[in-house]
Amino acid sequence: MSGEDSDFFKNISSTSYEIAIPRIVRFWIILIFYIPSLICSLFVLYYFIASRTLRQALHNHVITLLLIVNFIVQLTSIPWIMNYYRLGHVSPQSPSFCIVWILIDEGLTITITTLFAWATIERHILIFHDRLVATRRKILIFHYLPIVVVLLYCFCYSLIVIIFPPCQNVFDYTQLVCGYPLCYYDQQALAIWDIIFDHLIPIIIIISCSLGLLLRILYQKSQMRQPTRWRNYRKMTVQLLSISFLYLIIYIPHMFMEFLQLVISEDIGADFMAYSEFFAYYGNLLLPVVCAGSMPELQSKLKKLFVCCKRQARVIQPQTLT
Repeated sequence: MSGEDSDFFKNISSTSYEIAIPRIVRFWIILIFYIPSLICSLFVLYYFIASRTLRQALHNHVITLLLIVNFIVQLTSIPWIMNYYRLGHVSPQSPSFCIVWILIDEGLTITITTLFAWATIERHILIFHDRLVATRRKILIFHYLPIVVVLLYCFCYSLIVIIFPPCQNVFDYTQLVCGYPLCYYDQQALAIWDIIFDHLIPIIIIISCSLGLLLRILYQKSQMRQPTRWRNYRKMTVQLLSISFLYLIIYIPHMFMEFLQLVISEDIGADFMAYSEFFAYYGNLLLPVVCAGSMPELQSKLKKLFVCCKRQARVIQPQTLT
């Protein structure tokens, strides 16, 4: 890499914005949500895999993959972020660690967003065009093949731009995630491809398909007057709309501001961008909670679990004899 490129990335690191919340406070804010979120992820994944009904349902396959990828982020990137807030620098300070961190933080985030974008499209197929998944061959074509294509694209993209980039990354160990030293952002064509095809288009698909699904179901419910059919699809709809609302609140403002900074100027909404980058990690923390709260099966199991705990607590309470 030339000296001008190195100066370019150093200037980006030196002009990075810090939010008003102290780093140690950010550490505790994330830790408070991290432990319950990790427990919830284990709980939801266990029942998704152990329950035959949940495991065989086609609409749960993508959600299960989302939770697995998100669980990897919870076990790796989130603790590394908290360690950075605790120490004030990246540790360990090595290029290989930075590459792994960027691969997880950037590559898996793109994977989660793209998978969920396909999930919003697939809900329309499962509810309104169920003939497309009526046979094993059709299930293979319209259900499994798109998932494999999404995973292959995210893997190849991460391999090219993160692990073997066409340029040399410059790491800054004083910045979060080593300063996000994705040198291909210096090439405008690749940067625009990343923002548009890996972020904006999936977000647009999530919004449009989620809103379209809600409107189509409400329209058919009022026209066909079939409450039994609505009950069968209500679970899928509530689950999808709950996760879509999470994306709407946490990810969409960040992606939109990132696009404006790339196209217009890096100084646009710099303070808002700094806060949105911090709170974007709450999407990983809240995803398993939203999945558990939107599924009646898991809600009932949670209630039974709490009832059993209360009964055990009552049994071991000391009693006064008269």
